[in-house]
Amino acid sequence: MQKERIKIKTIIFDLDDTLIKTSKLYNQAREEFSLLMENFGFKKEEALAKLDEIDINYIKEYGFVKERYPLSLGKTYEYFCKINGEKINPVLKKKIEDIGWQVFRQVPELIEDVYFVLDTLSKKYFLILATLGDPQVQDKKLQLTGLKKYFSAVYVLRYKNVEEYQNILTEHKLNKKDTWIVGNSVRSDLNPGLKLGINCILIPYLSWKFEEEEPLSENYLQLDSLEELLDYL
Repeated sequence: MQKERIKIKTIIFDLDDTLIKTSKLYNQAREEFSLLMENFGFKKEEALAKLDEIDINYIKEYGFVKERYPLSLGKTYEYFCKINGEKINPVLKKKIEDIGWQVFRQVPELIEDVYFVLDTLSKKYFLILATLGDPQVQDKKLQLTGLKKYFSAVYVLRYKNVEEYQNILTEHKLNKKDTWIVGNSVRSDLNPGLKLGINCILIPYLSWKFEEEEPLSENYLQLDSLEELLDYL
């Protein structure tokens, strides 16, 4: 059955885990870190729980700067050394921090059909990218993946909230009724959009503790894949 087409002029896309597979890199780093901690006598589950706690606190303080993640890993190691009465090994600490830096040295995989979807939509609509992260890191991702050319405007934000989305609407004189946000995060994409009254499409993907939040309402569209956008837009 033909799906009903949505009236639309502008799409604001998320980047990480909406267009590229970023969480996969962090999950690999988490696994490597937890195994290393286990090899030195610490419990994996406790190490990962403390890592999340420390990392979330740094996000709240510094945003998504690239130094945050290696720092969180190193501080987690220091924490367990302290509570277990063990001396910090500088070589091991550097090795642990380097696990975090490896996340930014790799080229993330693309979400399936991303080129086809963006190429199709960019010919019909005004596309904007609004992404959380370090400007240097996010720009590198866009350059390496070739995705930047599809967007008329790119915003690398420290936080994604109502104020930031409103700034985008204001700068481009966008009508909320003709604008859609597409992303994978309830906290960073869906709920700010719902608060503003912007139309939202959620495409769930891998997430972590920081992104866990309940939708503010059921007034959004949820899809299973990026390609499915083309059935509606």
